Amino acid sequence: MKRQVDNNTYLKYLLQSLTVDELKQVCRDFQIKGFSKFKRADLFNFILDTLAEEEIEETIEQKELGIISKEITSAIKKINGEDRETITEIKIINPKNHEIEIIFSGFNWKVGSFLSITPNNIKDPERDCDCRVGSNMGFCSHFWVGLILSLKEGYFSLKDWTLTELPENFEEIISPIRISTPHSGAESATASNKRQLIDESSDSAGLVKYINSSISIYEGEILNIVEKQSEFQGNISVYYQITLKNVRLGPRIARKSDYREDDIITVKELNVRISEKLQNDNQLKKKDKIKVNGKLDKDSFSGIMVKNIRKVQKL
Repeated sequence: MKRQVDNNTYLKYLLQSLTVDELKQVCRDFQIKGFSKFKRADLFNFILDTLAEEEIEETIEQKELGIISKEITSAIKKINGEDRETITEIKIINPKNHEIEIIFSGFNWKVGSFLSITPNNIKDPERDCDCRVGSNMGFCSHFWVGLILSLKEGYFSLKDWTLTELPENFEEIISPIRISTPHSGAESATASNKRQLIDESSDSAGLVKYINSSISIYEGEILNIVEKQSEFQGNISVYYQITLKNVRLGPRIARKSDYREDDIITVKELNVRISEKLQNDNQLKKKDKIKVNGKLDKDSFSGIMVKNIRKVQKL
């Protein structure tokens, strides 16, 4: 099936992913003059108004797959917890209309992305995003996370997708990705309506499903201890970042009877953060084996780390 969106509109969608330098290079490629005076927001219309129809077709042919592949790669990294932004919440707003909202969090920012793919709008789905690319109908990485989620929810079939080209291995890339509900011990009953995307082919798949959840580290051997400082509102606090190896962890449970061996995963290395007081009280050192409870967190500064630890038990 052929794309039903006209070339002019479609190229404008694609160009949203390009930087100012990349947009100016498009002008140079077609020997367009007078582009240097324009800011990024004005370059889109300038390019589209200047290019002939056959040049627009040529630009789509040259740029489309590269732009889309790059954004899809970024989307997969977000799903795997390997990007500077993490998926912190997935909401099915209206199942009947396939309306989904996904919240992404960075170090000190949040991005909300909306998508609705239905039989009536699949030729150009209803979408919106807080990011620069998606707010102008571009195919941002947040859009592709939403599209993958919509596929996994069964909201549409790839055979009906005509809006964009897709990498040849797209189905292979997304095949290991599944929808999961977070493990959060006693909280699981209230979290059952929440969703997570898990890429089971990823090295971090086991950890990703526990991000933003309370966990228990049943055993981990200290590989390294580093003293660090953080500043908040002018106050400096000391903490210790500990790297554990051969870590056994699972969801934090309220009762021993809730323990399930199937929930336990083993991780080669994992960072945990403890307070200065905890370190002073326990005098932890390399090769010590410890057990802790905390919250598995992920941010662009620290990566995946266990925080909010109140007690350390030596084994």
